[in-house]
Amino acid sequence: MWKPITAMLLTIVSLLSFASDIDKPEVFRFGAPLADIQSDLTNQCDYLTVQNINPITAPLARHSQQQINCMGFEYAYQKRLIELVFQDDQLDLVWILIPEAELPTLRDNFRQAFGMPTLSIAWGSIYLQHNMGIREKPSEVLFASQRQVNAMLNIMKTAQGQQP
Repeated sequence: MWKPITAMLLTIVSLLSFASDIDKPEVFRFGAPLADIQSDLTNQCDYLTVQNINPITAPLARHSQQQINCMGFEYAYQKRLIELVFQDDQLDLVWILIPEAELPTLRDNFRQAFGMPTLSIAWGSIYLQHNMGIREKPSEVLFASQRQVNAMLNIMKTAQGQQP
C-alpha cells in the first residue's frame, strides 16, 4: 500500500521541482524599474550591460526603451544570455537565449510542466496562462508582463481584422 503512495508523491515532487527550473525566475519582476532589476541581477550575471534602444521598437514604449543584457544567468541548469526589455522604465519582456539543439527537450519539458501551448504560431509556441513562450528562430524562451501580453494579443487581433 505504501509503495504506490510513495511513488505518486515522488512523481509529484519531481514535477514540481522540474517546473520551477523552467518557470519564470523570481528576479523578473514585471513593472519594476531598470535600476531595481539591475541591482537584483548584479550577483546573478557574469557580465551585465545596459543599452538604450533608438529608435524605439517596443509596442508599449512611448518615451524610452532600454535593455539589460546579462551573460551567465542560470536557467534550466545552464548559464545563459538573457535580455530584459524595459518600456518607459518598466520591465515588460525577458528573452532567454537557448541553443537550438536544446529546443526539442525544452518543448517537451514545457508541455510536461504546463500542458499544451495555448497558441502555436509561425515563430513558436505561446503559453498564455503563464505569460511565456518558446521562440524557434532565434531559439529563445520568452517571459512577458501582462500588459505586454495584452498588447501582443491586440496586435494579433488587428492583423486578423478583428477589433482589439
